Amino acid sequence: MKTRFDDRILNFPLPPSGRDKQGGALTRRTLLGLLTAGAMVRFPRAAHADTCSAGAFAHESAITSLSFFPDGNTLISAGGDSFVKFWTIPNGALFRTVATAALPTQVAVSPDGNAIAVAMQGGQLELWSAQGVLRSSLTGHTDKVNAVAFTPDGGQLVSVSLDRTTKTWSVAQGKLLRSFSDSDVMTQVAIPHARMVARGGPTQRRWLVTAGTQLYVRLFSTGAVQQSAPGQVFALSSDGALMTAHDAASLYLYTFPGLRRLVTVAEQQSANAISFSADGTRVAVAYPSLAARLYSAPDLNLIAQMPTNGDPAASTAMDPQNRYVAIAAGRNIYVYGLSTGAQVPVCLMDIAASAPSASGLQYITAGTLYTLGCGESFPSGYACSCDCVPGDCPCVYDTGCSCDSDTGCACDSNPTCSCDSNSGCSCVGNVGCSCDGDFGCGCVDDSGGGCGCDGDMGGGGCGCDGDQGF
Repeated sequence: MKTRFDDRILNFPLPPSGRDKQGGALTRRTLLGLLTAGAMVRFPRAAHADTCSAGAFAHESAITSLSFFPDGNTLISAGGDSFVKFWTIPNGALFRTVATAALPTQVAVSPDGNAIAVAMQGGQLELWSAQGVLRSSLTGHTDKVNAVAFTPDGGQLVSVSLDRTTKTWSVAQGKLLRSFSDSDVMTQVAIPHARMVARGGPTQRRWLVTAGTQLYVRLFSTGAVQQSAPGQVFALSSDGALMTAHDAASLYLYTFPGLRRLVTVAEQQSANAISFSADGTRVAVAYPSLAARLYSAPDLNLIAQMPTNGDPAASTAMDPQNRYVAIAAGRNIYVYGLSTGAQVPVCLMDIAASAPSASGLQYITAGTLYTLGCGESFPSGYACSCDCVPGDCPCVYDTGCSCDSDTGCACDSNPTCSCDSNSGCSCVGNVGCSCDGDFGCGCVDDSGGGCGCDGDMGGGGCGCDGDQGF
């Protein structure tokens, strides 16, 4: 994992560990937010239905992958900016950013939520703790790792690569267990749940599913292909009974493992990703040039179009608690209700990844800095760090930040006011005020020749020192 951080403010020392106390990576921007939070506390305001402001983004480059934690309350994203980011759902607060050793291609959370697998370019593959701390580097692939998947019990991880191998790893030991040569370059992998078999019935085989130019149902133990069918991206139902797939011409629903085709929906459009809801009633499809779509299952009737502002959708993930579906498109993440496909009015944004014209807010709780889009509601009992500020604002020395109920300087409407190191000066409405180092100056309606000598008994030239005269 890199020791690189997305720092827009230089010459500010990071702690030796480079991580917060939850194990997440710290940036200088994060530390500055922590320093400026101090005692700046305000009361929560009512929730607002605003979405992202112009220029607000979740990542600096296109997002490659999404994955939910089992409780559905945390979503992780991987982007071409070589960062994996952690978000709260549904309010979309960014609370952890971890730099990767190479460009990440896919992230996956284990079924028990205790591990994260990160597939990367160059054959790199890592296992992290749930907090984003490196546990082990899995070495063996010689080219881009295209996809990863945990077994249902979370004990093993399977990876497929551009090097035409499928590999199985021990999660606990971080060791290679098996490696199979592939005749096709596999771009996706999944391990279905083994369904219950009646007592006395045939032994239940354990399956492995991969996709390249088509779908392959394989034996988990040997990698031997048992069946194939049309499909270049796919998703399995949680009970292992159904599989939906897309082959750039149609959307299919198959029985599994027999691959008997039940439903076909002609689309004449390629798809980048598919996800199946945990309860088996919804299928989401992400397209490179169309709005994402939500279908009912098992009939594949269209429920809703899920717009992504024209950006190609690269990944989709279902909340395991059957509440939300997340779509990654371009540099943004969109969240929709799983029952109807209606967009949830929430902005997942990182101030550091957004344009200077964008605005966001930050708050601190339990020592962790959270970032939200403007208009979102805060939980109670937090310290304000930045409230709807420009994207590049470091929230120190007042370069434009405006923390509500801030006991410090709030010079937002006064471009000439400096107010550095001033914990009492508002300086609003006084074009000539500097008040540097002044802890009591009001700087408003000053008759003292530019100084905020409110209450001074003397004439111009007063230095705001409590003088009662010249």
